[in-house]
Amino acid sequence: MRAAGFALYLALSLVAAAPAAEPTNSDLLFAIEKQLRVANELAGPTAACVVVSRSDRYPKPATDAPGKLGRYDIKEFLKANPTEERVAKELDLADVRTIADHGYACGVVVDPAGLILTPYHVVEGATKVYVHLPGRVGSYADVHAADGRHDLAVLKLLDPPAKLTAIKFADVRRYDRDGARASVFAGKLAVVMANGYSAGTGVDRPSSSFGSVTRVIPSRGVPDNATVRKSDDYYYYGPFLQYEAKVTTAVSGAALLNLDGELIGLTTTSAMLGGNENAPQLTFVADECFRRVVEVLRRGEEVEYGYLGVTLVGINDTRPSVTIGDTIAQGPAAVAGLERGDTITAVNGVPIQTYEDLLVYVGSELAGTKVKLTVTRARRDRDANVTVTLGKLRNPRPVIASVRPDPVFGLRVDHGSVLAQQLSDQKGGEVRTSVGVPPGVMVRELVPNSQAATAFKKLGERPERWLITQVNGATVATPTDFYKAAKGQANIKLTVRDPSEQNPRDHEVTIP
Repeated sequence: MRAAGFALYLALSLVAAAPAAEPTNSDLLFAIEKQLRVANELAGPTAACVVVSRSDRYPKPATDAPGKLGRYDIKEFLKANPTEERVAKELDLADVRTIADHGYACGVVVDPAGLILTPYHVVEGATKVYVHLPGRVGSYADVHAADGRHDLAVLKLLDPPAKLTAIKFADVRRYDRDGARASVFAGKLAVVMANGYSAGTGVDRPSSSFGSVTRVIPSRGVPDNATVRKSDDYYYYGPFLQYEAKVTTAVSGAALLNLDGELIGLTTTSAMLGGNENAPQLTFVADECFRRVVEVLRRGEEVEYGYLGVTLVGINDTRPSVTIGDTIAQGPAAVAGLERGDTITAVNGVPIQTYEDLLVYVGSELAGTKVKLTVTRARRDRDANVTVTLGKLRNPRPVIASVRPDPVFGLRVDHGSVLAQQLSDQKGGEVRTSVGVPPGVMVRELVPNSQAATAFKKLGERPERWLITQVNGATVATPTDFYKAAKGQANIKLTVRDPSEQNPRDHEVTIP
């Protein structure tokens, strides 16, 4: 049987086998002690100490691609700076004695090929990153992928040690669903595991502490930065676990584990309520939404959050509301037949009560995904199921992706729904009900001096306003459609239009 709940199982077994012999406190404590040992043995090898430097003294990497930080060679530094031996040693993050001069947080191994999960704020602005692992091994690392909206990053070790062990993710459920009980709740026993640096212990072995989940927080509801839109900031709308179990001072990237040694949360100091060490300690919830985002980052790709294309009634009121106030013309919701006054009650069977719920469960389903919405129709006194193909939510927060589509003649594209949101923002956030953005892809990037850049130059100075609706006469509704139609062609003829025009009309762009 599974190890989780072993203490309870042992107690019940003893009672069943020998009704006259109640388990003693020592029996129960021994069972818990044994289970804690199991959790430490399983998760301990995955605990990482992430050392971060933001010094400008490192030689510049061979490429300026985001996230490509590279290794550090002390000999090469001294060749260029022969009189700065002290500085050369201080820059060597592989030496644990330099950790105090820079800074550190924690992380967990999520792939035995050498991928480490940590909050993005840990490595934001880093010039060098080194990851120490149990067993006196480690490696310099690049940022493989990162997402500022969820504040998560996956690092890629440049020289991964052999036989790495990846953390196992628990089946985390915040509520009862489909006959299965919630697996995280106030009072749930938990273990916090961190590979934090101290002068006395170094980073050879992680430390752990036994405690419990004290609260499941649906959302904080307060953005850290008042200038950031609610939908842009996970710290506003996302769920968190509050816990009591300290191994060191508060640190980001430590693992919150169940008694099986499986990940149920990842600590983040950016979510600390009150902003001091005495504030409640919080973790991201490693539920299915979290795991979906991590999987995209593990592949090195951009997280393309799902977009519905609606405004809601009363989202600034104290009353929860998921009643549609309006739909973006030709957006995902409008195309699916959703209307003003419809109330969304569930996403893929998950009950929805607030705007924050909608951001979590629609966003994490990712662009291009079909989701089933349960709605109470405004014009009918009954529920209905509506299938919606999600667009992409515009994400102004930092994004790093080491795996990107190859440009076609120097052109990369994005979902047309992003252009629709940009146009909406330009009108003060109003929903454009008169002129929508039809199916198509927007110009995302033109490589300087490329054939595509030359071709679009003829249409003006703002290429990002153009929506591509056809490639060689074939309709393209998504980036996948575009790359499939355009790659490998000797030349392409694009049908484009500017949806911001009063009366949009088609233009043709031929490349090369």
